[in-house]
Amino acid sequence: MRWIREHKVLTAAIAILLAAVIIFSVSAAGGGLNGVTGAFGNLYSRVEKQMTAAGRAISENVSGIFSYRQLQKENEELKEEINELKEEMNRLALNEEELADLRELAEALNYDFIDGTSDIVSATIISFDGLNWTNIFTVNEGSDSGIEENDVVICGDGLVGRVSQVGKNWARVMSLTDESVKISFKSGEDTDMLGIVEGTSDGELTGYMLEEKSGIKKGDRLVTSGVGMYPDGIEIGTVSKVWYDSDSQLTRINVSPSVDFESLDKVSVVL
Repeated sequence: MRWIREHKVLTAAIAILLAAVIIFSVSAAGGGLNGVTGAFGNLYSRVEKQMTAAGRAISENVSGIFSYRQLQKENEELKEEINELKEEMNRLALNEEELADLRELAEALNYDFIDGTSDIVSATIISFDGLNWTNIFTVNEGSDSGIEENDVVICGDGLVGRVSQVGKNWARVMSLTDESVKISFKSGEDTDMLGIVEGTSDGELTGYMLEEKSGIKKGDRLVTSGVGMYPDGIEIGTVSKVWYDSDSQLTRINVSPSVDFESLDKVSVVL
């Protein structure tokens, strides 16, 4: 009985086959066994109904399996879309936070070039390309975001450099430590003290004062003077050494940049 319960479809098929054999045998014998034939006809009808019901159940189960798999696939696709949207929202939120911090800093330092109408593109450094590792690098935003050559690049700590080359979705930045860069500066303590700061082949910052004898001293803060391509008032760095060069008859300085280029990850391009 247990075997029959576990193999209902097979049992029904065997029963139909046996019924068909018996009916055929009776018919072949020519006997008037209408009662027997009717009985087996009833048996066949009942078995056929059971087989039809079993077939319908199997069909419904198979259909249910395929429907479940389709739902699983759609569910996985929805999960992927949700994750992508979450990542995009996080990225936009991060950019908004960075820009808010930058505008707050700009207000504190009186950066006139960053106001409510200025466009700023936040970008992430994707590679360092310079011989001194940090003096030239590439970011993940370009002309598609409105970036052009010579756009000023800054971060929350101060001046980073300028854009030297642009592609559709990338831009190359030349930092202020590159030896080809020269920037006009003024002292944050005395705006009448002017000078020029430039990068070196070692990726450091050095400079000189325009006046032969200057009151510049170690620890003085330097900002852009507004002469040239760099707007006025951007933090450059702090004077780390002062000496007088008798050959050039100039007061020379070494400067520690405000920006830590070795740990720099994100920058802002002022359009």
